[in-house]
Amino acid sequence: MKHLNEYMSTETIKAETLLSLCNIEENFNVRMAGIFSRNYSEDIINIDNEDDKTTVVLSRDGLFHLLPEGLFFEERMLQNSEKCNFDFKSTYTEFKKRKKEIETFFQPFDTTYFKLNLELEYKLNNFTKIGNDIFIDSFLDISEIDTNNKYIAALKTLLPFTCQLRGNIVLLIDILKNILSVEKIDIKEIALFYTRFIIHKENLSKEEYIAMDNDLRQFFDFFCQWFLPVERKYDYRIKDYKQPFVLKDSLILDYNTHL
Repeated sequence: MKHLNEYMSTETIKAETLLSLCNIEENFNVRMAGIFSRNYSEDIINIDNEDDKTTVVLSRDGLFHLLPEGLFFEERMLQNSEKCNFDFKSTYTEFKKRKKEIETFFQPFDTTYFKLNLELEYKLNNFTKIGNDIFIDSFLDISEIDTNNKYIAALKTLLPFTCQLRGNIVLLIDILKNILSVEKIDIKEIALFYTRFIIHKENLSKEEYIAMDNDLRQFFDFFCQWFLPVERKYDYRIKDYKQPFVLKDSLILDYNTHL
């Protein structure tokens, strides 16, 4: 699965979890490709648009795969040992046609069952969010937090996991890239026990740069307090190193212009 410019593994994440976080239309179909596909595919194989309708293809067994094959096909229908003038090609074509018809018949049942699980996932997500908010409010003085700061609001939900996240710079950088909607963040050692986060954000106007810097000033204090080791000093800079020095363009000192 591709996220920003990097591919991330989702093989251990079930389809309900991924779809509950996506903007998928309610009127979609589900097609089960069989558990055998799981040997080389993730839970979600593909999301197709068939006949102007979204179809989610999963590497799971549907009702057709769980029922005995003898209910639908003869045991030796593709073997010619007891048949004269056996035409394997036409028999196989007929077999594939019948199989597709049977899968189409069972598809509404598989879709309904999957949507029940998806509805449960939505409820679990809401319950988790409410539970996290209650837990966070119980030990955090909300009056000290700027709830209008969108960056703080996003990071605040991770407070119950600070013991696992604190000091894990690699993971924290990935979290910051998602919260700040940037593709690259570098770490620069300014001095002993002094670290700087370089946030790469291109093509900001003067107003956008000032607004982002103001939000980040509050956010970064919050981030350092809860997620970074206390023995070090930290700061940040927003940079655009790709902006050429052209006088007619918007030039901001220490952002896209340097003396």
